[in-house]
Amino acid sequence: MKTIEQNPKAEAAIPCFECESGKLIPELTDYETEHPKLGKLTIPDVPVLVCDHCGDRVLGDEGNRRIDAYLDKALNVVTPEEIQVFLGKYGLTQKEASRITGFGEKNISRWAAGRSRPSESVSNMFRLLLADESVFERLRQKNFDGTTVSMFPAEERQPDDEEKPVLKEVDYPALANLGLVKPTQSPREKRSELCAFAKTADLKEFRTRMTESFELMAAFKDTSQKFSPVSAGLWSYVGERLAAKVETEPYDREKLHEAVDRLRELTQHPLEQVVADVRRILAQAGVALVFVPIFKESALRGSTRLLTPGKALIIHGLKYRSLSQFWIILFHEIAHLLLHIEKPGEVITDYEDQRKDPKERAADEWAYDRLVSRDRELEFVARHPKPAPWQLEQYAKSLKVHPAIAAEILNTRSDSEAIAYGFLKKRGLFPHLSKEQTRALLMT
Repeated sequence: MKTIEQNPKAEAAIPCFECESGKLIPELTDYETEHPKLGKLTIPDVPVLVCDHCGDRVLGDEGNRRIDAYLDKALNVVTPEEIQVFLGKYGLTQKEASRITGFGEKNISRWAAGRSRPSESVSNMFRLLLADESVFERLRQKNFDGTTVSMFPAEERQPDDEEKPVLKEVDYPALANLGLVKPTQSPREKRSELCAFAKTADLKEFRTRMTESFELMAAFKDTSQKFSPVSAGLWSYVGERLAAKVETEPYDREKLHEAVDRLRELTQHPLEQVVADVRRILAQAGVALVFVPIFKESALRGSTRLLTPGKALIIHGLKYRSLSQFWIILFHEIAHLLLHIEKPGEVITDYEDQRKDPKERAADEWAYDRLVSRDRELEFVARHPKPAPWQLEQYAKSLKVHPAIAAEILNTRSDSEAIAYGFLKKRGLFPHLSKEQTRALLMT
């Protein structure tokens, strides 16, 4: 066995378990082993601990990880990241994936966490399902759809006393308008429809699932509005379901950062003309942008989440229907991805007053600065304390941003109407989306 490298700090080493006289010194060695499929092989640069007295060798956790990584690559084993991408792409829980594929739920959990190595056939199947959505759909319909109705809810009945408050928190008409549940006034049917939609046994489990969904999101929350975590979670859950249908390239923070300038330039055009380009640019960076109408008591304008290492999600509620708010909220959510979220499961502490949340303030400032440079704004204000509309137009054009955005950020930062919105609206410089335009975006 060839020694590649040795750590000279023997005094800090662990006492030898075999002879109890020497110390275990870290080394990198060529490690020889045998695999049923690969036969005899030599794995280079494996960390081991070697006794400087008796020569006994110990293979620790680091060495085992190096061997496992080498064998995974040699066997072309599907990675935990690929398993997570598979779950995220089709919006599946591990239990649902187990039912569809036939693999045990515990096995899928171990594979997704990297605690065990799937076989070559399992790896090939996951990669096939990832690559070909039609194959997945055929398998899903064969092994999954037929059981959904009978399992969720666990029983058909009227909502009990614990479930009735949950039903009141749900914006059922909004879900029906989206075609996610059937229109009905019957509490019994509403209960069944909601449980089937969320794949829960009852509305108590539904409440838990929706609350958990909300807690996983970094959300732009209106603290002055009546708020329900069930409604907010349902809004997020619908966004996740929609995102599962959006194809993206692997999530890349650098690509997302590079996309910001291109997105800012698109603000100069009518939204309905560029929204497809916005979604495409974000998808190229691994971000699925979806639109979900505001639900009662959700109190959310936008939210974001890293669904898997390979896919991020931004949900936009199109609240206020103004062009400036569309872009400010979108850039705010991009800020959370770039500043605060590095891996799935990271959440942002919820403050009762958003102004007290340092991460929310940081996201606001990042969004403002990327849309309108603070230095350029200070220069403009110094020259034009009370700007005329034509001066605002020239200023916005030099920034490559829409005048409505420049005006709203200017007014927000000055905490006053430095330039009156009413005057801008008369000049056509502060456009709003019509109900028809908003509805069209929500259908994309």
